[in-house]
Amino acid sequence: MFRLRDLTRRQALVGVAMVLLVVAPFASSVLRARSMHWVPSGDDALIGLRSWDVATSHRPLIGQGSTTHLYGQEGGTSHPGPIQFYWLAVPMRLLGPAAGMILGSAAVNLTAVLVAAWVVLRRAGPAVAAWAMVLLSLLLWSEGTAILSDPISSNAGAIPLVALAVLAWAVVDGDIRLLPLGALFGSWVAQQHLAIVVPAAAMVLAAVVGVIVLAVRRRRPSAGDLDPPRLWPWVTGAAALGLVLWSPVIWQQLTGDPGNLTAVAEYARLSDSPSLGWTAAFRQAIRTTGFPPLLARSDLTGRSFSVGPLTPLELIVGLAGYGVLVATVVVAWTRRRTLALLALIALLLAAAGTCNGSTIPNSIEAYRINFYRWEFVAAWLLWLTFGWVGALAVRSLLARRGRPVPAALPRFAPALAVVVMLVPTIGNLTTEGYNDARRDRDGFVAMRAMSDAAIDAAEEAGADRVTLVLRGKAAVLSTGQAMALQLEAAGYDVVVPEQEDRFWGDQRVLEKDEDPGDLILLLATGRGVAPEGLSGRTIARYDINDDLRSVLTPLVDQARSADPVPGADADRLLAERYDPMSRVYAKGLLDDIAFAPEPILTDAKLLQLIEDGYYESPTFDGDQIDELQRLLPAPTVNEDDVLELRVLTRAELADAIPSWKE
Repeated sequence: MFRLRDLTRRQALVGVAMVLLVVAPFASSVLRARSMHWVPSGDDALIGLRSWDVATSHRPLIGQGSTTHLYGQEGGTSHPGPIQFYWLAVPMRLLGPAAGMILGSAAVNLTAVLVAAWVVLRRAGPAVAAWAMVLLSLLLWSEGTAILSDPISSNAGAIPLVALAVLAWAVVDGDIRLLPLGALFGSWVAQQHLAIVVPAAAMVLAAVVGVIVLAVRRRRPSAGDLDPPRLWPWVTGAAALGLVLWSPVIWQQLTGDPGNLTAVAEYARLSDSPSLGWTAAFRQAIRTTGFPPLLARSDLTGRSFSVGPLTPLELIVGLAGYGVLVATVVVAWTRRRTLALLALIALLLAAAGTCNGSTIPNSIEAYRINFYRWEFVAAWLLWLTFGWVGALAVRSLLARRGRPVPAALPRFAPALAVVVMLVPTIGNLTTEGYNDARRDRDGFVAMRAMSDAAIDAAEEAGADRVTLVLRGKAAVLSTGQAMALQLEAAGYDVVVPEQEDRFWGDQRVLEKDEDPGDLILLLATGRGVAPEGLSGRTIARYDINDDLRSVLTPLVDQARSADPVPGADADRLLAERYDPMSRVYAKGLLDDIAFAPEPILTDAKLLQLIEDGYYESPTFDGDQIDELQRLLPAPTVNEDDVLELRVLTRAELADAIPSWKE
């Protein structure tokens, strides 16, 4: 076992440099969020609301609501546990929702990365730890900077899975003192999201088996085990910590009707919704180890892993990678058990992840990279093993030829590792790709403006309680949640009609006969205009695309001036620009231009079709199309770009909720 205090001065300096290079992407993630005026919205805001409840009598007992209701589970389920809510509660109260959630999430992920590096140092020494740090810098770059401080539950377990995996490896290798730390990270990862439960459970199970094996071996001590640490204090400590961390979940399971864990088990057992299946899961497994290396790729989506077919090179390299892991387990088992167990943990995580990948719903969910985060960790373990095996192989080859390791290598290798780490770190700091972006980023300023207006209205009305009615796609999916969280942070209780308590909390769902409070607000969002026919007095309005409205409005009028008639070249233009499936979708949009012109006119590709003569009727002004092209892309939030906030009377509230009239 290697300890930090065993590092030489030179090694310590190299270690500090590596730590700083790992910290830099996290700092960049936080600063980027601040620069775009990040505000919790959508699921992030719902997580914030439940975290806010920790300090109240409505303390959450289970995790955020899941989307299982979309795939056959009546009533839906929630993600396993509320551990994230309890962690975020303190920074949110001290720093506010935005800063608290970003910094709290970044702190967990950074801690996980540093713990992973420390465990590798502890088990394998400075050289392997330096290689692990190089790979960690690549992993952070490949994942993207947004995830490093992202509070959404489907991402919150991704980086901590790195720490959980190496902690499981260490415990299996006999480092029993790390068991409580493993219980902490195991609980964190497993409680976050249903999509990561199986990989997390596999790592926890490995650690448990390791403890059992170690306990059996202690009954037959060998000459090498002169003064092993006692098992029971560490096992007892880990069990007690796990019991505390899972106590809300256990209580809800015992008192709920049904318990959430029961509902999750029933969903897993009975759901017959289409899933990706084993063919797509096999692709995921191969692309974890295949070519090009996963940790050398960025801007990935779910399609990058599950959509086929595999190329011959991917298949050969991927299978060879797993073959090397299996060979490492077999060859190193008696000679270098620590290395063999590392390869075994990598294989176990890949197997669990592949099993998990087969169950991903065959829907839009399959394109979310959040469901494939285990692959980055498996790839990190794989390359950690490869580097270690490669170094031992080179040393063995030199020894067989009677040659020593070049004297310059130990001197310059650490500096070279630092230089290599600079490349992905600089990439993280200077580039911004698909996985560096934030959900709803185009609407953050608008959300803050609407929230400020709502808080001003509540203060003016002297309200303690605010009812918030949501109309429009962005209002329901993202902006309404952001406003509710900001109102609660300002000291106002918020209730919402027509929403699910799994997501908002029981106390926030307003039923028909309940008191709506002193202030009733309606948040309406739409594309170009807010939804028509709504009551109330408008107190705030924000147009995200105000700068292009003067150009867009005349083209909207032209689109509505006549029924759409495709021109003679319409089919050819579509065929040149779209594959068959996308062609059907694009044609459907273009056929409806008179009813919903803005989504078409603000899509650069569709607008180019119009300019190239897709329509015989209506006709469009070419100069105005050219001017609009220069202003695109047009920012939207959930496809909406206009937000309105209105004040309703109690009578108007009853009219605004159609279901209350039944």
